[in-house]
Amino acid sequence: MRIIPSGKIEITTLLSNQEVRKILEENIRPKKVLTIGFNKPKDNKLFEGFFNQDKFEIQRIITGKNSFLPQIKGQIQPYINGTKIVADLKINTFVIVFMTFWLGGISLAFIGTIIGILKQGTNPFFAIVPLIMVGFGVGLVHYGFNSEREKSINDLKRILNGQIK
Repeated sequence: MRIIPSGKIEITTLLSNQEVRKILEENIRPKKVLTIGFNKPKDNKLFEGFFNQDKFEIQRIITGKNSFLPQIKGQIQPYINGTKIVADLKINTFVIVFMTFWLGGISLAFIGTIIGILKQGTNPFFAIVPLIMVGFGVGLVHYGFNSEREKSINDLKRILNGQIK
């Protein structure tokens, strides 16, 4: 099991490259730097990001904030009797760096606790706290990413009339 989740998908559709480009252009808005509020935007776009020729970098538009929202980086490719969309789903780089430092700090605290137990006879119960924090951090990342990952993939499949290969 990976500590930081990611994924790769391939969606095939019977639509032509031109039709896929048009559908993506209609469903992607430019990324907004700062959004305030919890209301769904009034435009009916599902994703935000950019689309240029046959490459795109998008993320699903959601209400609220989810730091573990998948960043979808992909491209359109010709395929037998249609088109194939190949995409990588990853967590934002800033979140990966933050979680690396946070989990690294907790791991150092765990090592310090183990050393304290071995050398100074500290109560072994204290070693449970950093373990719980590491488990919580990893679980939070996986739950946040995987729940939004499925929604993003389903939205892409739905608008493209495609299926996962």
